[in-house]
Amino acid sequence: MKKLRFCTNKQLDEIMIEQFLHEQGGGIDFGKGVIKLHPRLKLAKSLENVEQKKKIIHLYIHKYYHSHKEEINYSIKNLQKAWHKKEKEFVIETEKFFSNFRFPEGKYIAYASIVDCNPRFLDSKTFQFFYKKKLADAIHTIVHELLHFIFFDFVEKKLKSEIKILTEEQLWDLSEIFNVVVLGSAQYQNIIDKKYVFPYPHHKPLLSQFRKAYKDSCNAEEFIKRGVTIIKTKK
Repeated sequence: MKKLRFCTNKQLDEIMIEQFLHEQGGGIDFGKGVIKLHPRLKLAKSLENVEQKKKIIHLYIHKYYHSHKEEINYSIKNLQKAWHKKEKEFVIETEKFFSNFRFPEGKYIAYASIVDCNPRFLDSKTFQFFYKKKLADAIHTIVHELLHFIFFDFVEKKLKSEIKILTEEQLWDLSEIFNVVVLGSAQYQNIIDKKYVFPYPHHKPLLSQFRKAYKDSCNAEEFIKRGVTIIKTKK
């Protein structure tokens, strides 16, 4: 896997903030979270005129980045230093769990963001992280997103027929619960702080079944296959 790089991307932040102001998923209202951190964006959320909304978000982000430049850069450098101490171990442990399946090619960039939404972009193998997160929480965000990258590449190449029976939403459910169970296990105890591994509210009822499936599996492939069955038979 290419070494993870860290930087900012104001244009991406604008696009994501505009989207997440009206986004809900897994029992979480992301818009409320954005407004809680940045109350001045409440006006943008209420506007129906798209161009006016974009203008307000653009100006706000430009001013915020300018006034918090040193703080954001410090966060990036601090996280980068901490992550690079754990990166090799994470890659080895993860590829071993996936039976020596390698991480896919990609840019592997972590973009600092001023909101705590942490979206990932599978095509480019990039993602955002909230720059104000505690270091341990930010490390968890990194491993969570990187695990998504190898998970989705693996199921597409190795388990295409198995996942064909899932809807797009069910596959998302599977990927998120997979991450919670795997990252919360002893397998990653030397890499991340487990207290930051928590599920979306809608996934909690399935956790016990998934944890049993994980214990009964020798590798990621077996665990994913069992997870597909659990997702398809849930009531």
